[in-house]
Amino acid sequence: MLTDALLAFLPQGSNLSCVGATGASFPSNVIDLLGVGPGLPPPNIIGTQNATFGSDTGVGTERPLVLATVGTAFTTSDACTLTVQFQGAPDSGAAGGYQPGTWQTFAQSPTMTAAQLTAQQDIRLDWPAAFPDNEQPRFLRLLFTTPTGEQFTAGTIAYAVVTMARDDQSNRFAQRNFTV
Repeated sequence: MLTDALLAFLPQGSNLSCVGATGASFPSNVIDLLGVGPGLPPPNIIGTQNATFGSDTGVGTERPLVLATVGTAFTTSDACTLTVQFQGAPDSGAAGGYQPGTWQTFAQSPTMTAAQLTAQQDIRLDWPAAFPDNEQPRFLRLLFTTPTGEQFTAGTIAYAVVTMARDDQSNRFAQRNFTV
């Protein structure tokens, strides 16, 4: 998979606020694997049998990763938590206006507390294979969710992008065994 600016769930500087009603969900931008955008028909022929495009990008040896970074630290007055879902949807075709069909969750992060969602904290997800196996999504998104009856009073996601490798230092949290 080639990565470029079109493969950004949230471009840097877009700041998705996760403050809202209790139990709210906050969707990222939609990535169109075809590259033309929701609501636009495929610009070329896709085989002889299919009228819509779909692809499982989570298979193979070179699978990308998702990196989301917290902007403003999360705060809550009621022990609210956050979960990130990686979702895909098929193309609804001409009859549906080439919009995303029903969103299917392919992977989900562990539940994160406000104490874990400090400013500049990274949230990483492995790029999952589509589920079920016959799902052929054209559209992808991230969905940031809070439990029913809970809400954050502050907190943003600064950006969420596709990357081909982890670029963080593996020993950044290691104990220092010396003094100077």
